[in-house]
Amino acid sequence: MNLNNHGESGAKAPLADPPPMDTGGSGTAARASLRRPDIADLLLDVICIVDPQGCFVSIEGACESMFGYRPEEMIGRPMIKFVYEGDRPRTLQAVERIMAGYLQRHFENRYVRKDGRLVHIMWSARWSPEHGVRVAVARDVTHRRLSEAMAESLASAGVAGRWTLHGSPPRLVPPGLSAIALSTQDHTVLRALANAGTCVRRRDIVQALGQDYLQYDQRRLDTQMRRLRRKVQQQSGVSLPVATMRGIGYRFYEPIDVFP
Repeated sequence: MNLNNHGESGAKAPLADPPPMDTGGSGTAARASLRRPDIADLLLDVICIVDPQGCFVSIEGACESMFGYRPEEMIGRPMIKFVYEGDRPRTLQAVERIMAGYLQRHFENRYVRKDGRLVHIMWSARWSPEHGVRVAVARDVTHRRLSEAMAESLASAGVAGRWTLHGSPPRLVPPGLSAIALSTQDHTVLRALANAGTCVRRRDIVQALGQDYLQYDQRRLDTQMRRLRRKVQQQSGVSLPVATMRGIGYRFYEPIDVFP
């Protein structure tokens, strides 16, 4: 484009437009070629669309890893046929609520995988009247349910399991379950709580972290505890046995052993 519209004498000639660049499959050309299915394949959940007759019309995301089927093996088939027979009645009841306009969150049932194994699924679903379909997002919660069942079995058998805290590498092991990797900061906080056996003051925890209590933002400690509780719940399916003592600090209230 000519930037000189005045025709002054001695003006420099306008710069020529640069030649088109060969991106070689990168940059804009690569982004443009990135199809939606390529992105959907990275999802850990499954996004399903079901027609009014209850048949799958679209499945995206971690379909094969969750159900053992490829999407094309499920599309066109009734959703209820994949549900574990014992869970079908209440699943159909949930479908009725959704079709009536109810936004269903955190509904759990079991599906039968292609290899015959059961998988525990947590659904969130809604009916889209403008499109005439049911839209749902599925998440595999099998690990969490198995962890809960194991914890319940230990409790019913009267086994007083103990938590263990390890320093190399930093990890927390719930009774009878797999280890949970910890950051150095998380390990420091839990070690302070575990070694005390009673309520630990916020000041003592902050000092264990090597911080000046008077200069330390107390909200950081609250945020860390929330994040740590969420990590343990998500990875093991059990709650971190740490109680908040209002205005004082925190207490680890179950047996725990500390190892280097």
